[in-house]
Amino acid sequence: MNKNSATLQREASSDQTSVPTMTRSLLGKYARQFDSSPVSFKVILPDGSVQLFGKDEPRFEVTLKNAKALRAVSSMDEGRIADAYVAGDVDIDGDMLAPYALRGSMKDFHPLTTTWRFLQPLLFGQVRTNKQAITGHYEMDPDFFLGFLDPKTPCYTQGMYETADEPLDVATLRKFDYCFEKCGLKPGDHILEIGPGWGAWFEYASRRGVKCTGITISQVSIDYLAERAKALGFDWELINIDLLEYQTDRKYDAIVIMGVIEHLPDYKKVLDKFVTLVKLGGKIFLDGSADKKKYAQSSYIVKYIYAGNHSYLVLHDFLEQLSHTPLEILELLNDRVSYFRTAKQWAVNFDNNREAIIARFGEFNYRRFRLYLWGAAYEFLSGGMSCYRMILQSPERLRADPGACGDDGSSTRSAQQAENIMEEEGPILLSAVLPVLSAPRSRRC
Repeated sequence: MNKNSATLQREASSDQTSVPTMTRSLLGKYARQFDSSPVSFKVILPDGSVQLFGKDEPRFEVTLKNAKALRAVSSMDEGRIADAYVAGDVDIDGDMLAPYALRGSMKDFHPLTTTWRFLQPLLFGQVRTNKQAITGHYEMDPDFFLGFLDPKTPCYTQGMYETADEPLDVATLRKFDYCFEKCGLKPGDHILEIGPGWGAWFEYASRRGVKCTGITISQVSIDYLAERAKALGFDWELINIDLLEYQTDRKYDAIVIMGVIEHLPDYKKVLDKFVTLVKLGGKIFLDGSADKKKYAQSSYIVKYIYAGNHSYLVLHDFLEQLSHTPLEILELLNDRVSYFRTAKQWAVNFDNNREAIIARFGEFNYRRFRLYLWGAAYEFLSGGMSCYRMILQSPERLRADPGACGDDGSSTRSAQQAENIMEEEGPILLSAVLPVLSAPRSRRC
């Protein structure tokens, strides 16, 4: 026990009423900032004394184990607090969504982390940066991810929920049904999946007679999928290559990219690659977690989860780049609520498997992913992040049919499709389809 802790204990035992004053002094501006917090919680200091914040019953508790934890919390820097949690100096228990409501009162200024993420692709190239980032996140034993993904349909993207209480596998299969139907797939078709992960979509499509090719830069994923295909009796073509380097004369009936666009921030190159890979009239299913600003990731996410210059999907930027290709958008939907429900279920699964995960993969990996999963759930719940799902289509012919284009080169077909989208989905899609309506299509026409 250090001197300060011993002094605190003696003073606390002689005068219990002085504890709040002492703890506020130790917590510094953190205590002043959250003295009237709308989210009630309690902080347990290294000496065992307790400080309550807010007026109601505490929704969660923060345990500070040592002086490092005290310094991190009193800094009011979310990056430093996260560092302390991952290092085991801080524990958080209770309602795990509630702590994230306090983030808006904290700073996150880490210029070295920010600078390095953008220097990497300049120094080493985008493909090598992608490889390093994917290795850092995905190159763990698949059992780690299967510790929180749905055991029946291990898909690392959102399901499509109709009700809050339905199982995740039901929501995921509904998404697969949607993808299969909207891509117009049938037995004998050949699809390309970018980032096939742990094979949930491959298995679904293969059982319906669709031939599957997958490209990924995760060798762990390829090895897992090869064993899975062998066990199931499927012939999956698996290629270890970055999308931006993939070259083939083959044209696919459809392309599926579920939750991977976040790793491919150069939308122009991605969309141009789609054009070369999909058949005329072929469909593309794409979805991803989204933000309103490019590269708007916290220092924690960059440091512990997704390194490099990866970015959540920025819809207006994506649609602007889409407008310069022959591809058309057929449907655009907002899956934010479904992603909240999915991420929350992942986080609950992860916590339920805590002991097994720590025993096999260590405390560090448990802690870094626990913050990530609960934080993602909160951001989707609060609207800090969103999620979009879309169907794109290559034109039936290289040149549009007579009457498909206006005199100014704009696409009346796209306008009609956008109108149909808005009739089905309502005003939430208006801001998304306006760039499509206003963008010139002279290259296609």
